[in-house]
Amino acid sequence: MQTSRDYEAARKRVAEKKKFYRHLTTYLTMSAFFITLNMMTSPGHWWFQWPMLGWGIGIVTQYFQVFGFPGSGVGSAEWEEREIQKELGRGQRPANNDRLDLDDHLELREVKKEAKPAYRKDDLV
Repeated sequence: MQTSRDYEAARKRVAEKKKFYRHLTTYLTMSAFFITLNMMTSPGHWWFQWPMLGWGIGIVTQYFQVFGFPGSGVGSAEWEEREIQKELGRGQRPANNDRLDLDDHLELREVKKEAKPAYRKDDLV
């Protein structure tokens, strides 16, 4: 069953994706504008690549923040949850992992001893 917390997290993620796509659309539109402006004003000197390069770095950075690294799953919600569970698991381990706690693993068994006489039959006269 989904909780309101799950819904809010999903809604936030969708909002981040929407923001990325708006940013990408703006970048592509402005890139076309810069290329057109450059070709109309100074066709012999290309300057349009510099604003596109700087802005493109921002787009790539935002892509990795929103979608994570392709193929690796790093940065995804599932990866983040796995890492949180790993860290929580580390906190539950004993401080000294190399030493076995023998009291927990060994069990003393009762040994039945037959009553032996304190003397041998040969000792009797």
